Amino acid sequence: MHCFGALLQAPGLGLAFLDRELRFRFVNNALITLSGVPSTSYDGRTTGEVWPGLASALAPLLSRALAGETVLGGRVSGVFGGSLGSSVRHFRVSVLPASSGGMRSGVSLTLEDETERVTQELALRESEERLRGLVAVSCDGFFLHEAGIILEASRSLASLFASTPEEMVGQPITRWVAPESREAVQQATSRQVESPYELTGLRSDGKRLFLEVLGRMVEYAGRNVRMTAVWDISARKATEEATARADAFREQLLGVVGHDLRSPLYAIQLSVGALQRAGGLTETQARQVMHVDTAARRMERMIRELLDYTRARLAGGLPVRPTPLSLEKLVERVVEEFQVSHPTRLVVSKVEGDVRGSWDESRLGQLLDNLVGNAVQHSPADTPVEVKVSGSADGITLTIRNEGPPVPLEERATLFEPFKRGKRASGDGLGLGLYIARQIVVAHAGRISVESGVGLGTRFIVWLPRHAPGA
Repeated sequence: MHCFGALLQAPGLGLAFLDRELRFRFVNNALITLSGVPSTSYDGRTTGEVWPGLASALAPLLSRALAGETVLGGRVSGVFGGSLGSSVRHFRVSVLPASSGGMRSGVSLTLEDETERVTQELALRESEERLRGLVAVSCDGFFLHEAGIILEASRSLASLFASTPEEMVGQPITRWVAPESREAVQQATSRQVESPYELTGLRSDGKRLFLEVLGRMVEYAGRNVRMTAVWDISARKATEEATARADAFREQLLGVVGHDLRSPLYAIQLSVGALQRAGGLTETQARQVMHVDTAARRMERMIRELLDYTRARLAGGLPVRPTPLSLEKLVERVVEEFQVSHPTRLVVSKVEGDVRGSWDESRLGQLLDNLVGNAVQHSPADTPVEVKVSGSADGITLTIRNEGPPVPLEERATLFEPFKRGKRASGDGLGLGLYIARQIVVAHAGRISVESGVGLGTRFIVWLPRHAPGA
């Protein structure tokens, strides 16, 4: 009897007895507390009178119990108490038929407030739906799996694999992964890798897909599972492969052409030199031989640029062989050569500080030749080209300046890219000079930049450490 009394007054468990007319005849303190309705409002009144916001949900359960059915663990939701403005609450309900003297006397009703738990479940479900929605719009498909078994798959993902979500659920994820990628997927899953990686997928029809995937641990139905977003990168891969093949073919072709052209060009230069030394040429013949010599030198430079471009692309950079060098002498020689080849132009040089170090002399000569030649080409004939070298404790700075019009902003971003030629470029050259200049600077662990503006002209600024790598 003591236990029964304790049950009647158990905290949090609302208990009531209703007669055959479903009018309240007893309510315990816990139910009074849950409902917020005073005890004096219950006796002889119906649920509709006392709990108007919950009565409609309870009515079917009470009717079933009154008919003799035991209802356990039912769930109802509604506004509890007498105020219709109250918030919705959620209850677990049990209703049992009650008898007295073998006659049906009414029903017993127990209610347990589950509002907090149900609210948390609803919030979790909404969070899961938001997450699914977010993933669905940010990728080509997604799936949830636990220990490698698919729990849920989006329709877009199933379509990608020529399947349906129903066919994918319950299957191991390795079924949809090509054999060559299965080990990588198993390792990523077991280690819970949370960074994107690529794999080859396998459709139901046997076709392969190039995919990028990204997995994260999420809460699903009360447990931690892995959600994986999937992107189809097949088109991108095909483009990359086609581009790579085209690049490889072009570089091999340039290398072969550049190498094979050197022999006949060398023969032309030898013949031109022999004609010039032999003398006895008329003025017209001498002028024609000079034109051939000039054209041969241009061709020689183009071939050298092609070979350097191929080395830079295929070998990952230009090779350098540093030796002790004073840049003052190198600058003087390059400036003198330009004065001889461009007698109408003024090319001036200035040297400040200690400019000794270890660099590849032939490569720096090529660098100066490219930058000074670019300055001469892109500036008015009556303006000077300035070459300045200054030494500091950590390295040297080389500046080549011309007074030509500013380089347009849209061209500066690609100025050092191969085969890029400005709008004002002449027909002389392949558009490789500045690209190779940058490769020479990079090979020496240096930096190159350009400054250009109205009234300032254009300046190429090169910084080099005193000792190149390998020195």
